[in-house]
Amino acid sequence: MAGYVFAALAGLLFGLQGAYGKVLARRIPPMLLAWGMFAFTTPVLAVLLLFDGIPTVDWYNFVWATGLSVLANLLAWSLFFRALQVSDLAHTMPFTALTPVFLIPVAYVLLDELPNAVGLAGILFIIAGAYGIHMSSGHLLDPFRMLFKNRGTRWMLMTALVWSVSATVDKVAVLASSQMFYGFTLNLCLSLVYLPYLIRYQSKATLAVRDNWRGLFLLGLMTGLQMLAQFTALKVLLVSYVIAFKRTGVIVSVVFGAAVLGERNVRWNLVCTALMIAGVFLLVQ
Repeated sequence: MAGYVFAALAGLLFGLQGAYGKVLARRIPPMLLAWGMFAFTTPVLAVLLLFDGIPTVDWYNFVWATGLSVLANLLAWSLFFRALQVSDLAHTMPFTALTPVFLIPVAYVLLDELPNAVGLAGILFIIAGAYGIHMSSGHLLDPFRMLFKNRGTRWMLMTALVWSVSATVDKVAVLASSQMFYGFTLNLCLSLVYLPYLIRYQSKATLAVRDNWRGLFLLGLMTGLQMLAQFTALKVLLVSYVIAFKRTGVIVSVVFGAAVLGERNVRWNLVCTALMIAGVFLLVQ
């Protein structure tokens, strides 16, 4: 049961992360925002690692899984913040709920994991809810039309696809070490690989960090806690289940978009939200 609690917490924090990331994306370039998130998350996880201690590490599996996750997340988070910069939360965040669909074949190949029939039904409910949120006019083809009309939608769909790979290798790395050790290592590596970008745009980066360090710190804190919740859940649950729970966090982002940013179709989005919650209940049966 504890695994589901941590998976649900990861979903809540993911929704807050997307909503707050949308606010920050209005004044910080996507690449710099991605670096700032990793850089400000690293010290949070470093402090937690001091209390948790260095685990015994299966270095072979840890190194290849971490390396692949770094490459995947480098691409995914850049696309994620770029999508938030150009499109509404309701036209971007729901598409991250497609990750569990992409995860099923990936997790089967890498981890020999498959959800049971009820779990698969729960995942499909969550995806159907996210799909419905994107049907702004009630037309079945709206989500597909958005792929051609909306850059943010296309970029977020690509993000969901890349995350299906990173989420699977995340579990390999966590099982080869610990959630805190892996979280710290992953964020440290990701913050370092952005250094060429920072060097090239040093003056812009310095100004953006100076003016927005409080916001970046809060985003880093959210991200650190979200990663710990997700990686803890991965130790005991199927990858597809954890990510399905995590994607229910789009509910938070969509409600935030309507309440704070003035985005529309709140009533229809709440109906779709109920469908996603029903999917979560199916998952825990």
